Amino acid sequence: MRKKLVALLAVLTGFGLSWNHARGTPPVENRFMEGYITGVLQVQFHISGEKVIVERGTIVLELPKKDTTQQRRVRRMLTSIAHGRRIKIIIESARHPVQAHTGFGPATMPAVGSMPPAGHGSGSAASLPDEVSLKPRGGHRNLYRFPTGAFPAGQIFTPLLADPRWPGFSAEYEHFSPYHPISGLKDVIQVSIGDTMPLDRKNLPDHWQMEYGLQATVFAFFNTDTIHSDLQNADYFVGGYAAFRHKNLSFILRYYHQSSHLGDELLVDDPQYLQLRQKISYEEINAIGSVDFYHRMFRIYAGGGYLLDVAPANLGHWRVHYGAEFHGPMFMRLGFLRVSPVAGVDFKNWDQTNWDTDVSLRAGIQIEKNRLTSPKMQFLLEFYNGHDQNGQFYVNKVQYIGFGVHYYF
Repeated sequence: MRKKLVALLAVLTGFGLSWNHARGTPPVENRFMEGYITGVLQVQFHISGEKVIVERGTIVLELPKKDTTQQRRVRRMLTSIAHGRRIKIIIESARHPVQAHTGFGPATMPAVGSMPPAGHGSGSAASLPDEVSLKPRGGHRNLYRFPTGAFPAGQIFTPLLADPRWPGFSAEYEHFSPYHPISGLKDVIQVSIGDTMPLDRKNLPDHWQMEYGLQATVFAFFNTDTIHSDLQNADYFVGGYAAFRHKNLSFILRYYHQSSHLGDELLVDDPQYLQLRQKISYEEINAIGSVDFYHRMFRIYAGGGYLLDVAPANLGHWRVHYGAEFHGPMFMRLGFLRVSPVAGVDFKNWDQTNWDTDVSLRAGIQIEKNRLTSPKMQFLLEFYNGHDQNGQFYVNKVQYIGFGVHYYF
């Protein structure tokens, strides 16, 4: 209990220092980070009394080498709170204290929270044995290298920002102009419940990584112009995938089932759909390749799919899919969360609709803890022009503007 109270005090002190810095007092971010890391080490790893120094963008931590598994866990923790800044994490054995890098020898190593003069020490960390650079010069190690093992964090093929049918949790308001062909529908709420779930990830030769898992989502939309916001349609999407990455190249291969079901309230209010109802169901083999540019700021992707076991039997079989994304640099920090601008455009063509181009545009902000593996929340303005994405309504061309909140684990 005492250790937990000490850790809580360290964290609260860190937040207080950060707040004072925001109000214009002298910079204390290093001391805040030292206190926060010390608290996490005590509460999460039961490590106390170790020396933590944050100086000139470098975290220096003395840690005994007797437990390599614990060292890996500590390294992952430090990487997760570094937020992609230009810093290095050094885990050094207490038997060989850090010497030249910080300018402190074994007898002069400062206590937790103490700060050296701004220009103290000028050594190099190149010879230190256990170093992780978050932004290595000329390398892709931390921009593209994901943790491995069962149920890993992150996704090596990241969600497609502007794809209206990418699995995830979302809620969107959409205003149709002109009215939707469904009984003059004007305002709807579109929701999705599901996500991409990696089951295992491993390293392959030549710096490749492979991941496999499941994707599952329910897409549904509701007519907000009715008293009870009647359900119009629900699409069920479930399947498996394998994803591969080599530095800035990533690929995903999917096999999934989708089926569509009209809402009972729609059928009650518009009995005509009892006669017009069609069973829309199919399996699809789908493959997409993606390339990132300029430290993952820009991305382009392209791919396609082939539909199997279609209903109705005359449903088109071939689809193509392509687009581009922008992920801007962080412009604001909320505690340990990064806020950055994002934008994307997504195009789809289907032989069933005479290869007409469906266009989806989205732009807004993304909030995340770190760029590589943390969950992501997006607040996006949206525009769509093309065929309806919901079930049997694909025959209708629609146009809408809207606002959406999206969350990906």
